[in-house]
Amino acid sequence: MRKPLVFIAMLFLAGSASLSAQRRFRVGPTVTSIALEDLSGRSHGFTSFGASAALITGDDAETGLTVSRYNDLSTDGRARRLTLVGLDSYYYPVGTRGVAPFAATELGLARVTESASLCPLLCQDTVSTSSQIAIGFGLGVRLNVGAAGAAIVEGRFLQVPGSDIQALEARGNVSIAFGRARTGQFLEGTLGPTVGVLIPVAGPLRARGPLGGARFRRDTKKAGTVGL
Repeated sequence: MRKPLVFIAMLFLAGSASLSAQRRFRVGPTVTSIALEDLSGRSHGFTSFGASAALITGDDAETGLTVSRYNDLSTDGRARRLTLVGLDSYYYPVGTRGVAPFAATELGLARVTESASLCPLLCQDTVSTSSQIAIGFGLGVRLNVGAAGAAIVEGRFLQVPGSDIQALEARGNVSIAFGRARTGQFLEGTLGPTVGVLIPVAGPLRARGPLGGARFRRDTKKAGTVGL
């Protein structure tokens, strides 16, 4: 386990070393709430803790490294634990300043400890640990707090192929920020409410609404205005 962790950390540091002096960097604790379903379809909630570090690499991009520990993911009395080390990629369509929505992907190394599916006597005798690839996709919002902090809330889908871990997860992160804020091509923007109404059409599909949300808009130096 130690060698893969060192390798991932070296990749992250190598990519950020030349940019750290002029790019925005953040580091802080991460708390997640994850929901797993058992064989009957009943949902079980669990909490994990970890830490995240990320570096803004462009007007609309950020790269990060997250380590999370899930001490108990058991839905049926069997032992199941997870340690996840992931490389995160954040895409900010209207920039990273102020209130900024983003889409995130994660590719990571998961160390899964779980007992066999059939253990009639002592499950602890059948517990094994394996290394798996983990993937995650999510949407979230970043809030920059002054010049020294940032908070992130994200909802995502997480899966570890080769195990029983396939779940929806909510992540929250509060970080201390270092370095000057990046201006780039994005200028000041606006945030406002929006309401959507779906119009019914013929056939089996039926509209549901109205829908509430938020509108993000930011001016750019070259392309006019970008909105979401």
